[in-house]
Amino acid sequence: MPKNKTSIFYITGNGRKLAGRIAGLYPDAEILKFNSGIFAEKWRESGNIICIMAAGIVVRAAAPLLKDKTTDPAVVVLDEKGSYAISLLSGHIGGANELARRIAGHIGAQAVITTASDVQGKLSPDLWAMERNLHVEDFDKLRKISARLLRGEPVRVNTEYPVSTGGLPREFVPVDAPGEADIVISHRLVDCAALFLRPKNLVAGIGCNRATAESEIRQVFEDVFREEGLSVRSVKCIATIDLKRDEKGLLDFARNNGLDIEFFSSSDLNNAAMRYGIAESASVRTATGAAAVAEPAALLAARGLFDNCTLITPKRKRGNVTLAIAQAEFTL
Repeated sequence: MPKNKTSIFYITGNGRKLAGRIAGLYPDAEILKFNSGIFAEKWRESGNIICIMAAGIVVRAAAPLLKDKTTDPAVVVLDEKGSYAISLLSGHIGGANELARRIAGHIGAQAVITTASDVQGKLSPDLWAMERNLHVEDFDKLRKISARLLRGEPVRVNTEYPVSTGGLPREFVPVDAPGEADIVISHRLVDCAALFLRPKNLVAGIGCNRATAESEIRQVFEDVFREEGLSVRSVKCIATIDLKRDEKGLLDFARNNGLDIEFFSSSDLNNAAMRYGIAESASVRTATGAAAVAEPAALLAARGLFDNCTLITPKRKRGNVTLAIAQAEFTL
């Protein structure tokens, strides 16, 4: 699940004072005296780690903890005088570059950013994607795209979504077919060699019998998405009836896949079923008091993302699980 907590480490008394000044930026900030054990513990919990000490100490403490820039926290290092705020790890995806700039602006320091795209004033495709809530599917391909942009080469982009004014950078050249593109922005499964950027514009509505195993929910989820030609990476959340707030298999599925769950009352689901013309299921009505679960839940949650949404996959019932997919409006 997303990590949002901010941990600020210090060693000296002057470092502690500076930590207090920085903490004003982050209401959730925890100020801690540095030791490697606590650092490792907070590494697993924190989205931001700010260290007021020599960079070498931080590098040695972080080295055995590093896994992937998509999951590692943003790490910023400051000297205890507050002269410099150095973006050390997870500059773009993790947000360390922006963290360093924000801290520097707050305390009157100089932000030190070393990522090539920032230094050269070039487009950073990972940052561009993050700002638009696009999931990067392959970071090896992303690195090759970034290298091309650094060399000043154009990148061909294919997307099916409407593009607002200024939606695509000038370095991106629109093309009509995925097979012609270096980057494809889509929630659909397409057979081509491009880098896929996945918008978070799909919602899976899920109904299930009591005590349904997480493994069965996962299997139905993966099978239906594959059959429908849709990427599971584009799922923003799952949705269901509020009677499932304690459904272990469903909760485990959401947690293990980093997905939020939206819960709706039977009254909300009934109103949505009537509004969208969804057929009633007698067995679902008897069990839950709702005319239906998967379809209206998917539409209600998708409508919460954008006003316009469409049910693109009517309910599919497999064993103990019923699943429907709604697509929310998306614009670049």
